Amino acid sequence: MEISAQEVAGFLARMLGEGHGLAVNLEGAVVHLPESKLSIAVDTPDPQHHGKSIRLPIGVNHPSWGEPFAWDQAVGIAVNERHPAAEALDGWLHNVFPVFAAMAMPGGDLAGRASAFTIASGERTADVFYGPLAIRDFGGLADGVRHAAADRPTTMVVIEELFTGYTLPDSPVWAYTYCARMPDGPIAEVTLLNGDSSESFGHIADHLPWNGHGSVKSWALVVPRS
Repeated sequence: MEISAQEVAGFLARMLGEGHGLAVNLEGAVVHLPESKLSIAVDTPDPQHHGKSIRLPIGVNHPSWGEPFAWDQAVGIAVNERHPAAEALDGWLHNVFPVFAAMAMPGGDLAGRASAFTIASGERTADVFYGPLAIRDFGGLADGVRHAAADRPTTMVVIEELFTGYTLPDSPVWAYTYCARMPDGPIAEVTLLNGDSSESFGHIADHLPWNGHGSVKSWALVVPRS
């Protein structure tokens, strides 16, 4: 079933407006949240497996960041009669968007799904917002993996290393990680400021006691203090 970026954005606007009571303005394939000044853009959907699943490029922007959007690929798989785009949006809204909501609309129900920390190194201090984990069990995934990932998300490992060993920009930094243990071996993917940084962070899931097959995905937003 084909669906356009504008249709996806319209559905997202209804989820935010009717489902979460937020004021929304829809402009093409961009949803504006005037109270928080956040904007959410939807790019061309990528249906797969004869429409049974879909990838939705979704980006978030705040005017204090300038023009860049923080992009992610939301994935949805059709369940019963529900369109896979609805599944993708539901997962994105409750797992990814909370890190941005925590920054721009603290106190709301979506912001409450994120965790906030302060990180400092030398003269640098920043607020870090971590989103909920998205964990998928492909067979035999042990509870120990879930607990270890919750205690120390792989994206947290990336942020800690960035803050102690790299020169960070004065503007916000967003990152997400996807780590998995598959039958043909481990996977560690790191997306930092919309770019692939996997080669530098292939070790970030080494602390997880993998047993069985599954994946862990997590998100973070780092906002430097002025």
